[in-house]
Amino acid sequence: MLILVVILGTIVVASGVTIVELVDRLRTFERQAVTDPLTGAFNRRHLERCLGVAVERRTRFGESACLVLFDVDRFKDINDRLGHTAGDAVLKALVVLIGRRARKLDVLCRLGGEEFALLLSGTTAAPALVIAEQIRALVARSSLIDGHAISISVGVGELREGQSPSEWIADTDRALYHAKRCGRNRVAWNTRAGAALSTCMDDARAV
Repeated sequence: MLILVVILGTIVVASGVTIVELVDRLRTFERQAVTDPLTGAFNRRHLERCLGVAVERRTRFGESACLVLFDVDRFKDINDRLGHTAGDAVLKALVVLIGRRARKLDVLCRLGGEEFALLLSGTTAAPALVIAEQIRALVARSSLIDGHAISISVGVGELREGQSPSEWIADTDRALYHAKRCGRNRVAWNTRAGAALSTCMDDARAV
């Protein structure tokens, strides 16, 4: 601690800023390191860190967690027809919309492009599916861009005992892929641990 104070003092003297200003700048840098600059959601780096914590809590305390992956259906068509500025506006509006629905402890991240993740801590599959379907329906009935309907496909994966973060993501990603194969604008989840087979839910109907 003494060494840190000395270093900070040296930086303050050299740069002409106060320690309070320096701490504020460090906090800003820390936020920027885990934040997606376009949408303001957390980034993949932050998600990977949170997944590691969730796996550790599952191992030590048996705490449940679910991962929700979703992306914008036919997003390339939006960019091609309306331009990348319109596409960016859709992504920003999507984060605002889902951020309002998410709970305080939920972690919303942009993985890249039009793909996002929502980490639901302390949540089992049943309530996670309800949340995922509510989000899907909310996006479907919202006007994220004038004159154009926007929908998302959603995959849900519950953390299993002994599962690594990468395995958890892979299982959930398979569910997302299955949602798209089922016709998009729906929720899918794995029916068996680690199985490629998923079940789709569309307007509260299992198919």
